[in-house]
Amino acid sequence: MTFKFVITLALVCCFFLNFAGVAIAAQCRTVDHQEICLVSIKRSAKYHWQYRAELKIDGQRQPSEKFDCREPVGNRPGDRQERQKQKRDFVCNLIPKR
Repeated sequence: MTFKFVITLALVCCFFLNFAGVAIAAQCRTVDHQEICLVSIKRSAKYHWQYRAELKIDGQRQPSEKFDCREPVGNRPGDRQERQKQKRDFVCNLIPKR
């Protein structure tokens, strides 16, 4: 009887220890057929609305960029401006509003 209990307890422990790594998940979103993932994020100590984030777009790491979550990106037309707005919205929407 105790042998079955020990085996059952060992299997239960192995089961829970086996799935411990699943809690670490990347924040990803698909925008215009591109997968944008957040690699790292830091908040500015001086300006709490500014964040420095490193993104991964379609599996390629991008250099760290500064995102201002207080002021919206301008309404100028252009592909580059639209991508910048999408990246800014992705980063700023991850942060809870105060």
